[in-house]
Amino acid sequence: MEEEDKLKKIILQKLVRTNVWGGKHTPLDFVVKGVPEHYRNTHKGQKAVEKTLKKLTNNEWIIILPKRTGKGTSDHVSLNPRKVSEIKQFLEKIN
Repeated sequence: MEEEDKLKKIILQKLVRTNVWGGKHTPLDFVVKGVPEHYRNTHKGQKAVEKTLKKLTNNEWIIILPKRTGKGTSDHVSLNPRKVSEIKQFLEKIN
């Protein structure tokens, strides 16, 4: 399994496990903190995480929107409920 698929699996599983679909969203920082440290702490790893998030957004599997919070504005993420079957097929194929 290649690096990008591993990252997709980690991100999607975290969102599915926390049941973040459609109108329900969670801070993007929360999702990124679930990625292993060797990705978060290296420049190459951070680029890989950004690239993976961009691909998931382009595939319309996740939705990233700026939301206003008590501390200003931050990006929040949720799974696209229209792509449930595609996401579940991907996760089953990867396992």
